[in-house]
Amino acid sequence: MNTIRVKILTITLVFVAFLGLAFVLYSMVTTMNYKRLRLESIEQIVAFETEKVNKVIAALERGAVSVAFDGFLHYKTQSVAVGEAAALDYLRGYPAAIGSGFWFEPYAYNTDVLRAGIYAFFDRTIDRVRLDVFNIHDYDYHNLEWYREIIDEAKEPYQVVWTKPYLDDTVFRLMTTAGAGIFDQAGNLIGISTIDWGIEEIVEELSAIKPTKNSSILLCVPEQDYIIIDTLTNTGAGESLESISWDINATTFVLDNVTYLRFSRLMDNGWYLSIKIPENEIFADIESQNQRFSLIIAFSSAVMLCLVYILISKLINAPIQRLISEVAQLAVGNLDKRVEVTSKDELGLLARAFNKMTADLKESIEAYTNEHTEKERISTELNIAARIQKQLLPSIFPPFPDRREFDIYASMLPAKEVGGDFYDFFFIDEDNLAVVIADVSGKGVPAALFMVTAKTLIKNCVSSGNSPAEVFESVNNTLCENNDAGMFVTAFMGYYNLANGSFVYVNAGHNPPLIKKSAGDYNVLKTKPCLVLGCMEDMVYSEDEVIFEPGDSIYMYTDGVTEAMNIDKDFFSEPRLLELLNKCRDYEPQSLLSAIQQEVNIFRGSAEQADDITMLALKVNSRSKPHPA
Repeated sequence: MNTIRVKILTITLVFVAFLGLAFVLYSMVTTMNYKRLRLESIEQIVAFETEKVNKVIAALERGAVSVAFDGFLHYKTQSVAVGEAAALDYLRGYPAAIGSGFWFEPYAYNTDVLRAGIYAFFDRTIDRVRLDVFNIHDYDYHNLEWYREIIDEAKEPYQVVWTKPYLDDTVFRLMTTAGAGIFDQAGNLIGISTIDWGIEEIVEELSAIKPTKNSSILLCVPEQDYIIIDTLTNTGAGESLESISWDINATTFVLDNVTYLRFSRLMDNGWYLSIKIPENEIFADIESQNQRFSLIIAFSSAVMLCLVYILISKLINAPIQRLISEVAQLAVGNLDKRVEVTSKDELGLLARAFNKMTADLKESIEAYTNEHTEKERISTELNIAARIQKQLLPSIFPPFPDRREFDIYASMLPAKEVGGDFYDFFFIDEDNLAVVIADVSGKGVPAALFMVTAKTLIKNCVSSGNSPAEVFESVNNTLCENNDAGMFVTAFMGYYNLANGSFVYVNAGHNPPLIKKSAGDYNVLKTKPCLVLGCMEDMVYSEDEVIFEPGDSIYMYTDGVTEAMNIDKDFFSEPRLLELLNKCRDYEPQSLLSAIQQEVNIFRGSAEQADDITMLALKVNSRSKPHPA
């Protein structure tokens, strides 16, 4: 009883902890989202205000280019009326501009006139547009700063140049001028057009941007080191950016122990608008809201968890204790015991599940016992079959200690407990040695049984005095009888005469052996292709012959060597095998086969062995004297 209550209390406390963690995470995510939305909102305000100014800038730039074109027409026709009309039309059609005109280079408009220009402007004293025609010597605009800024930067048609903001000494207004070059037909710069823009209204409008109480703006021209306005330090127009004590490009900065966030945009004419807002003002609302919400959640959680604890203790604790007392009988191995909980809720379902589980477990244990016994029996039989199969193959080396004329070694590594590959070698008479290697289709027990049959048939036929071709023809016909499973054997067999070195061989669809002549390299032994054994009756098999000299070697193998696969599904392959043999060309048969098996294992790595691996190597040491027939 106490244990259950302790667990319930622990669960409750853990639930409280997770609830608190969930609230913290929720609060963090909510706060982050609110901050993100708040920052995006301020960014949108800055972007919106900047776009409004950019539209004015774009219109003024188009006007400057248009007036420049009209100035070219004025220059071309030298009609004062054309120039006056162009300047007046633009100024009347676009109230944002406070002045418009053309200004020509010395003697460019007329070779007899040093200065020539037309200028229209809005005269506040009479509240209308007024026109001035400059064809005089006492207004040296060529050396004025606004003229030099535009004329020096205007390099090509349609290029608009903005001057540094300045306080006009005629109308006493803060303004900037947009200008474009006037070019003659030869592409020579002959003058400029100008559009004067009074920026006081724009500055006032931007200064009114206050996302929070203590927000401030900086409007400046970085390339010209010119401050138009800075409301944070009440800096007026004309000051250098060096007078500002913080980095205007910093995302955040601290001034007078207050952390500010910066929101900025670069306008199309090179002006830079930066809004600086105290960080604590941006997020003050969400922090206050989080505090109130935290108190409400904490109080509600405490009340709810107390109620949950009381209900769990009352409604679940007692039925669980009854269930535990019944299930305890199952824990001691009494699988005949049934849980007696009859309620229709989840505990009742649990009781019925325990009863079914007990019955299923009892049945499963019995089935597992029977299955395990059967697997043990099959495994024992397979182990016996594997030992029998191993005993059927020559396994004592050297097999003929008294015969020094040759060395021979062979090995077979099955992919399963028993395999379908086999090899054999035995003396037909005193002078002739038969060697055989074969691969039965498939693996496992069926292949092993077919292998025993094929091996026995081949040895019996050889013992009857048949040639290699006759042996395969006879064995093939016998294997074809009652071969409903469709199994077949690839095989290679040769008769080696120790006296004259003759090696007569026949190949029934098997991998051609590799032969090395004395001190040379291994190469593929040429064989006449013949059909596998057990596939079609009355097949004719052809023989070939090669002469072995002392020092010659022959290496025979099954496709389990060349078709060994690694985890990337790559084959060991014939070229790799041939290269390896030539590296080991001077090895004795046993060392040669061990080296090849080791390389195959390294290549295969952790991949499962896919097929039986069988190899046989024969090395000629010398020839024997022929024995009398």
